[in-house]
Amino acid sequence: MNRTWRFTVLTLLAIPLAVLLLTVDAFAGDRNQDKIHKQISIMEKIIDEAMVESRNALVRSSGCVRGVYLEGYGPVFTLEVGLVDEGFGLDRLSKWMELGSGYTVTREEDEEEGETIITIQKKKGKGDDDEDEEVMVTDDERYELVKKELIEVIRDYGDTIARANKDEWFTLFAHPLKTSWTTQDFRRLVIKVQMKHINDYNSGKLDEKGFKGKVVVSEY
Repeated sequence: MNRTWRFTVLTLLAIPLAVLLLTVDAFAGDRNQDKIHKQISIMEKIIDEAMVESRNALVRSSGCVRGVYLEGYGPVFTLEVGLVDEGFGLDRLSKWMELGSGYTVTREEDEEEGETIITIQKKKGKGDDDEDEEVMVTDDERYELVKKELIEVIRDYGDTIARANKDEWFTLFAHPLKTSWTTQDFRRLVIKVQMKHINDYNSGKLDEKGFKGKVVVSEY
């Protein structure tokens, strides 16, 4: 076999091999993207559930969180959320009625007026006065509680996005359902932290205070 013929045979053999390697690489990339998308979907449900179950946050319905993975930056989630003491009519009442064992809900039917009267009261504990205690929480205080809950969800469950690079950012962007959350007229809340700090917390390398120091919060 002369040199020219040998080169031709080797070239022909190399072409299928190169195609095979490219196919395997593309398949591996697709599988990795599928896993990231699945992890994003799981994290959407985790944040959503936390807000639905929150005593401070008010969302329109389940499925209020949307997420996407940005190659080279990290996972980004968006959320529209209000505060339970905002005036959202039936949504507000529905949220009140989910407050749990600390409250009682009494329904009375007014036959003459054809109306239903609903009374919501805080249960009395040991040492409480005979009078029912009215729970007063300002919007500013409620907003801080919601923000704290969101940071805790990211801290405790952010490593669900296991396929993200350790130097990428986990970002959550929230905006109010209706008007500003607080008297300071905040209409945008951005919470972000690098994936490596989430992993460090869940592996015990960072405590709560240490993790909190790594979180970047922007409000405007």
